[in-house]
This record gives sequence, structure tokens and C-alpha cells, in this order.
Amino acid sequence: MSSFAEGLTSPEIEIAEGGAIVDSKTRFADLKAMLDSSKDSLKMDAMKRIINLVAKGRDVSELFAAVVKNVAAKNLELKKLVYVYLVRYAEEQQDLALLSISTFQRALKDPNQLIRASALRVLSSIRVPMIAPIMLLAIRESVRDMSAYVRKVAAHAIPKLYALEEGLQGELIECIDYLLGDKRTLVLGSAVYAFEETCPDRIDLLHTHYRSLCRALADVDEWGQVVMIGLLTRYARSQFVAPSVEVDPDLALLLSSCRPLLQSRNCAVVMAVAQLFYHCAPAAQVSVISKALVRLLRGPREVQSVVLVNIATICSTNPNMFEPFLKSFFIRASEPTHIKLLKLQVLTSLVSETNVQLVLRELQTYVGMGELADAAVDAIGQCALRVGTVADSCLSGLVALIASQNENVVSAAVVVLKRLLHSDAPLPLLTRVLRLIDSVKAPQARACVLWLIATHVDKVQTLAPDLLRIMAKNFAHENAMVKMQTMNLAVKLWLTNPSDCQLLVQYVMQLARFDQSYDVRDRCRLIRNLLFGGSNKLTAFANDIFMTQKPSPTLHNSYKEREQFQLGTLSHYLNQRCARYRDLPQFPEVAPDPSVRRSTSDSIGRFLQDTPANNENIAYSEEEEEEEEEEEAEEEEEGKEVESNGKGEPIKAQPASVSEKQSGNLDLLLDLNFDPVSTTSVYNTASGRYVETAYRTLLNESDWLLGIGMQMRFARSPSTLSSSMCSIELRITNSLETPSPSLQLIPKDVEGIRTSGALQLGVVGAKGELLERVSIDFGDSRRTSEWILNADKSDFKTITIDAPMGEQIEPISMDEQQFDGAIARLSGMNEHSAQVGTVIVPQRLYAIANCTAVNGSSNKFCAQTLSKKKLVLIVIDKNRVHVHCENLVLGSLLCDLIVKSFTEV
Repeated sequence: MSSFAEGLTSPEIEIAEGGAIVDSKTRFADLKAMLDSSKDSLKMDAMKRIINLVAKGRDVSELFAAVVKNVAAKNLELKKLVYVYLVRYAEEQQDLALLSISTFQRALKDPNQLIRASALRVLSSIRVPMIAPIMLLAIRESVRDMSAYVRKVAAHAIPKLYALEEGLQGELIECIDYLLGDKRTLVLGSAVYAFEETCPDRIDLLHTHYRSLCRALADVDEWGQVVMIGLLTRYARSQFVAPSVEVDPDLALLLSSCRPLLQSRNCAVVMAVAQLFYHCAPAAQVSVISKALVRLLRGPREVQSVVLVNIATICSTNPNMFEPFLKSFFIRASEPTHIKLLKLQVLTSLVSETNVQLVLRELQTYVGMGELADAAVDAIGQCALRVGTVADSCLSGLVALIASQNENVVSAAVVVLKRLLHSDAPLPLLTRVLRLIDSVKAPQARACVLWLIATHVDKVQTLAPDLLRIMAKNFAHENAMVKMQTMNLAVKLWLTNPSDCQLLVQYVMQLARFDQSYDVRDRCRLIRNLLFGGSNKLTAFANDIFMTQKPSPTLHNSYKEREQFQLGTLSHYLNQRCARYRDLPQFPEVAPDPSVRRSTSDSIGRFLQDTPANNENIAYSEEEEEEEEEEEAEEEEEGKEVESNGKGEPIKAQPASVSEKQSGNLDLLLDLNFDPVSTTSVYNTASGRYVETAYRTLLNESDWLLGIGMQMRFARSPSTLSSSMCSIELRITNSLETPSPSLQLIPKDVEGIRTSGALQLGVVGAKGELLERVSIDFGDSRRTSEWILNADKSDFKTITIDAPMGEQIEPISMDEQQFDGAIARLSGMNEHSAQVGTVIVPQRLYAIANCTAVNGSSNKFCAQTLSKKKLVLIVIDKNRVHVHCENLVLGSLLCDLIVKSFTEV
């Protein structure tokens, strides 16, 4: 029997939900058996039950070993459930999770985006420093994943890795910089979150992304909007001068982008926009937040509390902003006490000459509320101090409250009367207050009665000694503050009427000398030395010290102190600095250089806004964006890739313009890229062997009435912006005898094409010319880049720039051994060969293709593509050419180009 009792108390025994006693060793035996089964249906049932238990908060961590074995299951739905479980328990079962690292790494290459994202989640949940390099590689690949959902998960994994290994901050910042330029709003909110958690002080990273972040605010998810607005608030405070009449255009862009969000259904978003306008907007625009904040007062109690604290802070410096909404702050009986007190604080802040009567009538009603009575009385006193015209009526009302049966009301009325009667108090009122000393029990109220009588002791010389006698009887049992005021009254009676009160004052001082409170004893010692110390030089000045008239107390708003904290933060709400709080920067006296915020798309956007035909490309639909994000979480994007330049900036994909030029089948195939994105080359670039000197005409001078012409040539030199861009030299000429208008060259948005951005060409002199360079990333394809040559926005011409395959490669350094090894890998479908009618001369080959000879060879040539850094190897065998290329379509086109060029020659 004893053994049975011991079994009941064993930790291995627990009571199941149905009341049965279950052994924990066998309670999951059926689930483990189902997970070990060869049937997917049984495994699915087991995983559904397990996830159900997880959702209920049950601990199922002991099933980790059985679940993790199914991570490589072929059933997609089963694999999803397994990863849901692993994300939950990977941090707790790190040792077992480490055994499956290789499986998670393979899952990062899975065709399904949900599996890739789940694998990355599990990896980032394993808090073991030794796998930090593996996590870094996974994040680097995932931030360039073609699925926006995977990129979003990668952004969330960055702070986890940073918390695990802070030494990787530099590498993670590169990933964050890349994600901040993502074209999908699904990713941007998470990217900004990663920035805030990893490198919040690297404001310089935001310069090139600032405008795109502002424009994307409306489409980001709600919690992403909160984080982005908080970040942009700090950016605005550090990069713009304090706004006055003239507002910086970039600050105006931020404010105009955020203003519609005041209508958001999410309270946090509205609060974030409100604090942005309060801290960054010019005074004339701050008032727009008042209506939105008042709307939030219809929300839950928690929201009301936060909003009212923020409104009270705003009203402490700018009460006129909420005066039109005065009735919104009237108190309802059903509201909790803390909400009532906050509304009362706001009401007293909003009182003015025009509304004081309305507020006072409302406050008189609140006096009848038990828990609000003393606060309402105090508010009446504040109204009297704020608006002098109603001071007399407030005083009459407070005097009437003295006769109240509610002790709290009487105590509050006495305290308020003390403030109002500081400088001038009529004798009847002083007499009435003095008689309250027996009925008032609150220490603060009793102290106020004593203070009032002591302050105006000259008016009540006959009654004051009686009050001191009453207090002396019960001196030992009074509160410390009451004892202090009793001694204060005794001193003033000693100075004004020493003959009648000498013994009484000495008796009070003797009681205070042996009091338990050291504050009372210290005050007594000071007074005795001043009054009774005959040799003390200060005794002669005792009358000046104690009887000098004190200034009236000033009205103090406690919420004004909260201005040191940013609105909407926990530190502001609690009025104390909390962990991880960052001070809001002060506006700089001189604004930093605004040109750092210039991005490629800015000039394009300004021009396209003036073009009615392109308005549809700029407008967005919230419903369409939401549908796109939902589709992202369910299926793969098809035929889209995110590319990057040398700075890690993403290509902003725009709607592709319809080209009038007919393309062949190979051209269509060339636009498809089945390789993973990579812009890193393992080979060093070499100098070109040939540079074209002749220019090709893009715009004939006779085709434009302005007499402006344009020619181009390929510079075959590295672009200063990105190693993946082709550098092109433009020559702009003016054939007229008069200077040209101011010219501007703006690239059109074409999918898959990146450019160096708009150019301000300026004025071309009479019969003059101008040389400029642009950089274009053609994406290793035959896409064309279209540009708008604009003349003072009054007239424009469209310029089309294309690059043959030979100009989309760059020479690299390679020895013959490396060349032969690469040739062996690039055989079969990657090899293209053709017969040429003449002998191929290397110098003529250099003019066609930007390549160089392999070290130690005269018939082998090497290069790599500019955009994707794919190898291009050329072998000349007498009158036959062989082209080996990782991009088989590009290799075929390059081979055809070489054959065609030699045939024409």
C-alpha cells in the first residue's frame, strides 16, 4: 500500500484532463509510434495532435527526437507541421537540433518557400555560438531569395544572430542595407526592425533608402509602420533643422506620407504618427493629430490610458490644440479611476476664459463622486489659479464644501484654500477654517489649517493661541508634518505676542525636543537656537527670517516633466528612464548635406509625375498589395529575382515597358535566368585590350528642333557605381548658334535594368558639346535601357541604349591551368562552336568582345559577364571559334555575334 502511495506522488505520474492517472513515460507512446510509422497519414494525424497540444500550452518537448526524424519527409504538409514544432522547441532542445543541422541546410534550398523560411527559423532558434557562421551564410543567401516571404524571415533572423554573436555586426549590416532597399513592402517592415535591433545608430545607412521608405509607408504592415515611423522620427530629428515657415522637402515628404496613417485602425500606428508630428512637424501642422488622438479615446481602457498621458503632456505646452474637443474629456461614471484622473488633468489644462464656466459646472458634478471628490476639488482650485476672473466664485464654492460631511472633500477643500488664500485671507474665512481643526483628520489638511493661521497670525491674534493650545495637547500623536506646522505657529506667536504665549511655546518646543522624528528634533534645535540662544547673532534677525512674506505658490504641471521623453514610449508613460530607451536627437543647427538622400528613382519619379500616361504606374492599391502579400505566403514567385549592385542595393523592379522591337526565341530565353543570384567574382579583373574611339549616334541633331544630338561609345572601364554595370560615354552636341535649354537625362523604369540615375546635364553652349558618363546593368541580356532627354520639361526625346553581348563582359586574369579546368566544367550544353570563313585575328576579336588572352596562350581568351559574373571562355582553332559560358543562351548569342562580325568583315 505504501508503494502505491509513493507512486501517486512520483513526478512520473500526473493526472490527465479526464481525471485518469497517466504515466508520463507512456502518455506519448501512441504519438511516438505514429511518428515512427511508415504511413504519412498516421504521421500527419500525430503532428496535428502535437500542434494542438502546443497551441494549448502543453509541454510536448519530450517528443522532439521523434518529430525531428521526420524533418526530411517528402510530404509537404507533414514537413510544414514538423517545422512549426521545431521552431517552438529548437531553443530548448539544442543538442538534438544540432544533429539535424545538415537537414536544415538542405531545406534552405527547398523549392517551397515556406519550407525554406521554416528551416531558417529553426536555424535561428538554435542558440549555440558554434553555428553562428552557418546561420550567417543562411541569412546571406536568404536575403537574396526570390521569395519576399523568405526575405522577411531572414530579416527577423538577423537580430537573433546578432544577439548570439555581436562580432558579426559588420556582415549583418550588409544584409540589412540590402533588405532596406527591397522592392516588396512585405520585407521593409522586418528590415527596419532588424536595423533597430542590430545597428540603430547607423543613420548613414538610411540616406539612400530614406525616400523609398517614406513612399512605402502606406503599404507596409501595421507593426512595420510603427517601427518605421519611430526610426524615421529619429532620422528626421538628426538630419533636418527645426521646421519653421519653410519645411525641408524631404521632411515634407515624410509628413505627407504619414499623415494618411492618422486614419489607421491600429492605435499604435496613430500614436506613432502623432509623436512624429509632435516632435518633427512645424507648429502649424501639429494640430492635425488632435482629432486622431481623440478618436482613440473610444478604444479599450489600456489604449485610453496611454493616449490620455500623451494628450496631458501635449496640453502642458499647447492646450489650445485640444480645446475644440473639450467635451470628449468629460468623465463617465463607468470609467476606471485612473482614466477619470487623467481626464480631469486634461480638463484643467484646457480651461480658459471662454470655457471656464462649463468646466466648473462639470467639476461640481464630480465632487459628488466618492473616489474623485478630492481630485475634483483640487481641479476647481487650479481653475481659480488659471483664470483669475472666476477666483471669487471658486473660493465661495470651496468655502461651501468645508461644511460637507465627506472628510475627503473637506480635507481637499482646505488644501486648495491654502493655495488660494496665501496672500489675502478674510478674517471670517480664517475663523471658519480654524474651527475645522477638531473635525479634520487628514494630516495634510490639518497642516494646511495650521499653515494658514500661522501665515495670517496678525489677523487672528486672539484665536491663534487657542489653536496652539489645542495642538499642544495632542502633539505627541500628530503626524510629522502637523508637528512641523505647529512649531511654525509657535514661533510666529513668540515673535508677535511673546508675553501671552511664552510658556505655551516653551512647552511645545520641549515636546518637540524629545520627539521620535529626527526631522522634528532638528527643526526644534534650529528654532531654540534662534529664539532662545542669547549669544546667537542670528537671534536679532529671527523676525526677518520667520515673518517675511512668502511669494504665492506657482501652478505646477507634473506632466510637463515628461517632455524629456519621446511621446508614445514606455519611459514617457512611466515618467522614468527604462532599459533600452534612446533619447530623441536634438535638431541640428545646420542641416547636413541633403544630396546624400538622392537615389536613382527620385528624378524618375518627379518626371513621371508630370506625365499623365504614367500615373497608373505610380498609384497603388491597398487591396492589391494585401492580395499580393497573401499570395507570397502561399506560392512561389515565378520568373522574378532580386539582384544587387556592388553596394548591396536592390534593384527596384518596375512595370516593364512594351518594346516595339521584335525579339527572337533566343532573346526571350535570355531574359530567363535559372542560376542563383551572385555578383561576387573569384577572379581578378584585367585591363581591356581594345577601346572603341568611334561614337554611335543615338539622336540626330536634325531630328530635334532644339538642334541637340547625342552619340555614345562603350568606355570599357569599370563603373564607379557598381562592378556589375556597363560604363557608357555620352557626347551631347548643340548644332545651333544659341545655347541650349537646361537639359536633363532621366532613365525610364524597365524591369531588370539598373542605371546610375538621372543626370542634370545643364546648358550646352552654342556649337558646343558635353561629355557625360552613365552606368547601366543590362542583366547579361539583350534588354534595352530607355532614357528621357528633357529640355526644361517643355520638350523631350526618348533615347534607347542597348549593348551587344561583347560589351556585357569584362576581361579577367586567368592562367592556362585554371582555363583548362574551367573548360572541362563548361562542356556539353555550355559549349557553342561555329565555322568562320576567315582566320580569326586576336586584335579583331578584342574589338568584338571585351576579353583578354589567357596568360601563356595565344588562342585562349577569358572574360566574365558584368552582371552575374559568369565565366566566358573563348578558344580559337584556326577558322573555328568555341565559346564556353555558364549562361548557355548568352554563350550562343556571343558565338553568333563573333561569326557574324568576321563574316561581314
